[in-house]
Amino acid sequence: MVSRGGLCADLVLVNGKVITVDPEDSIVEAVAIKDGRILATGPTSDVKGLIGEGTEVMDLGGKTVLPGIIDTHTHPSGSAVRFSAINCRSPPIKSIREILDLIAAKAAEVESGEWIRCVNYNDIKLSERRHITRWEIDEVAPENPVFISKETGHLYVVNSKAFEVAGVSKDTPDPDGGKIDRTEEGEPTGLLYETAGRLVSHLMPPASVEEVTEGMRQVWDQFAEWGITTTHDASGHRDAVRAYRNLLDEGFRKVRVLLMMSRRSDGVDILSSLESLGVRSGFGGEWLKFMSLKIMGDGSGSGGSAAVYTPQHRGMMDLGLMTTSEEEIKELTVRAHNADIRVSIHSIGDRGIDAALDAIEAAQTSNPKPDMRHRIEHNSCCTPKQLERIKALGVTPSSSIGYMYGIGDDYVENFGPERVRWLHPHRTMQEMGIIAGGNNDYAVTSYSPFVQIYEAVVRKTSSGQEVSPEEAISVRDAIRLYTWNGAYLGKEEDIKGTIEPGKLADMAVIDKDILTIPHEEVKDIKVLTTIVGGEIVYLRDK
Repeated sequence: MVSRGGLCADLVLVNGKVITVDPEDSIVEAVAIKDGRILATGPTSDVKGLIGEGTEVMDLGGKTVLPGIIDTHTHPSGSAVRFSAINCRSPPIKSIREILDLIAAKAAEVESGEWIRCVNYNDIKLSERRHITRWEIDEVAPENPVFISKETGHLYVVNSKAFEVAGVSKDTPDPDGGKIDRTEEGEPTGLLYETAGRLVSHLMPPASVEEVTEGMRQVWDQFAEWGITTTHDASGHRDAVRAYRNLLDEGFRKVRVLLMMSRRSDGVDILSSLESLGVRSGFGGEWLKFMSLKIMGDGSGSGGSAAVYTPQHRGMMDLGLMTTSEEEIKELTVRAHNADIRVSIHSIGDRGIDAALDAIEAAQTSNPKPDMRHRIEHNSCCTPKQLERIKALGVTPSSSIGYMYGIGDDYVENFGPERVRWLHPHRTMQEMGIIAGGNNDYAVTSYSPFVQIYEAVVRKTSSGQEVSPEEAISVRDAIRLYTWNGAYLGKEEDIKGTIEPGKLADMAVIDKDILTIPHEEVKDIKVLTTIVGGEIVYLRDK
């Protein structure tokens, strides 16, 4: 077929149901792509006019197409090094005994004194519903330091050998922003909250850039299988950036990355480095771009260390922790703001969110700058009081609605019914005109974006417990959460987030019509094809 005016596309998708997520929520049949961007959309009969001799044609056979998924808070580099650790995720792990058996098997393989690292641990999902103690670990690995991290990464359990190597004893004081759990006699149990984990973790041998690079291949393969075409890395650091560059230089290009650079990385004051270089938010290209300074605020909702106004029911059983002091959060935020650098502040509890908003308000009051789009990461327990402030300050929350499925039961138990009413309040944010993105904090929870979209729509945990159903949104709005809204949070809505001419050709073909199937089936949607920059980066086996 001859192309219109001699112009032909590189790739054309025809005979489909293309959910464009444009301002009119248009649905079209076909898309034409050229030079990595969308050339045209419309009826199949029209778009076929752009087919030339070298055009690749994909007949969708009625299948549904979405803009590429944008997950606005993940930890790709941290996830990359987890592949070499013992995986304690439940399911399938059911008990403390199973974890101890895995540690014992590893101790039998490695040399005496070699570190054993375990990840994805969650005490509430074990049959005993309690934490492992250091003495239990001692029984199976007396000569190896063992470091176990919770799914959320905010809570850790170590054995006596790890304490010995780190010089931690009964007399060791709690560090700022952390807590050492102790028996009634004051003896450390092995459980460490927040910054107390650093008393031990800094002694573990770090992964090499090569190891991070190799692990990243697996992460990118998983993201491509899930239809994720852009992610916002919430723990950017030097070796992660080097790994990303390695993959890009090799031509291994499957996922675009926006970086939240951790405020301290490898002992370096990142903000001072950015200021001295004159780097502003938005520096970079279409594959790798600096977005913001990441600041840790409060603790974990699942682990019971989030900063709240009334006591929690799990973990520390109190008002929680600010892992960075409110004064320091404010100082960092004002400095970043003045340097045209956005901030992304980890905030889960209502008190933690207020601390982040206090800092952003101080920055905007002293030096008003429109459309900075400073971010709150997770934004979990967010009451009407905080929502009003978010709206007034133009803050863009990256909401961890994806938590609902994997650790939603933890949150319900920890926060109680009054606070859970305001857990990830998407309908209220939408009604107020607050633009929020969505995430599941991979690998804190590890589910496809369609499980996350399902959660925004049905508000059920994996056990079937319903959580604040008043905050449910429609399927269309949940799709927008992970497409256009995600692009807006990255200040990239002009180049991605919808299927419109001129935008990057990032999209996903899925196996079910997400707009018509029963809501319970949304979580089971599979991606058939993922396209990034007009190139097919994932094709599901038939």
